[in-house]
Amino acid sequence: MKVNNSKQLTRPTWLQVDLAAIQNNAKAIMKHAGAQKMIAVVKANAYGHGAVAVTNSLYAIGIRDFAVATIDEGIELRQNITQQDINILLLGVQDVAQVPVILQYHLTPAIGDIQWLMKATQLMAMDDVLNVHLAVDTGMGRMGARNEHDVQMVKDFIDQSSHFALSGVFTHFATADDHNDAYYQQQVQKFQLWTTHAQIPEELCHLANTGSALWHHNEINTHTIRVGSALYGFNPGTPHLEMPLQLQPAMALKTKIGATHQMAVGESISYGATYTAQQPQLVATLPIGYADGYLRRLQGMKVLVDGHFEKVVGRITMDQILITLKQPYPVGTIVTLMGYDGEQQISVEDIANYAKTIPHEVLTILTSRLPRIY
Repeated sequence: MKVNNSKQLTRPTWLQVDLAAIQNNAKAIMKHAGAQKMIAVVKANAYGHGAVAVTNSLYAIGIRDFAVATIDEGIELRQNITQQDINILLLGVQDVAQVPVILQYHLTPAIGDIQWLMKATQLMAMDDVLNVHLAVDTGMGRMGARNEHDVQMVKDFIDQSSHFALSGVFTHFATADDHNDAYYQQQVQKFQLWTTHAQIPEELCHLANTGSALWHHNEINTHTIRVGSALYGFNPGTPHLEMPLQLQPAMALKTKIGATHQMAVGESISYGATYTAQQPQLVATLPIGYADGYLRRLQGMKVLVDGHFEKVVGRITMDQILITLKQPYPVGTIVTLMGYDGEQQISVEDIANYAKTIPHEVLTILTSRLPRIY
């Protein structure tokens, strides 16, 4: 096992990341979708799993295209991935003033309007050429060309400019991972109509995001798929759709018992004294809290000790939580907050459901205080 960033495990709380699971998930979803190429989404530190480690592991199985949200995320990959033949797509809106930096690190921005391209031209040297992906806003409402005319105008501008090369065209679906199929179909129709009118080659399009690659792969072109959540082994469906294939969860969250004590009847613990023992109760202190990304609203959530379930009691604090113990365990006993312990499992979906959120939030808020062990 390798610990990221040369961190020492001085505090016994860590994330365990299975890179082989991520590789297997990538292969499984490509086979399921009939895809020839994948753009692997590694933004937000690869959904908390570690962008550099995940990128290296996916490179090893032949993936060369990766997507991030910010320029800084792109720079991190470019500076830390020894193989320079990777393509790094910037999915988010980028400040046009950063075009020199984008060029310096060979990043590929998503663009959606002529004004950005015109301003970018003024910041480029005569022989500079910038690869771009055309974002088409068919209903997400965040960025991109918003109608047939704008798609045509941007495409024509790129074709007529010596400074830009169109290397991809995409849209992002708002409801591909839920039950609103009508809205999804409207987006598909707009994309196909607008790109066909602009005579954009189909091989440039990466239409299928994770949800459409999972649940709509028979309906659209899936030569190139753009996948995030499924890589990491969780169900992105909201409300939950039945998964069409088996994925492997790639992350576990572990800690160790730091201290134990016996509560007397009527004794209370933690801020607000929200938990009071109704009977003699053994509790353990764990070195993890909301500053690590373990949400404050997870009070009452289950954890695993020695293969059986215990419960978080009292308010979650910045650095520590308390759990029940049905029997004594020594300091140093491993506690699983997410993942498997024996035959039992606490999934990221379990945590998200309890916290009334989605798995994406649970994973991406896990902070840098938690070493990633690969």
